[in-house]
Amino acid sequence: MSDKGCNKECIHGIACNVENCIHNNHHCGCTANQIEVGPSFATTVSDTICRSFKEQKKTY
Repeated sequence: MSDKGCNKECIHGIACNVENCIHNNHHCGCTANQIEVGPSFATTVSDTICRSFKEQKKTY
C-alpha cells in the first residue's frame, strides 16, 4: 500500500477502516478534503456509502 495519506491531517471525528482508500491514513483516519455520504434515501447504516472513496492501488 502507498503512504499517500499518512502525512495529511485527518478530518476530526471521522473514522475510516477502508484500508484500500487513498484517503485512509492507515490509522483509521480520513484525510479527504471533504466527504460525501449517500444515498439520500438511506434508512439504515447498511444503506449508506462513502462516495468520497477512491481506490488506492497496491505498490510493490
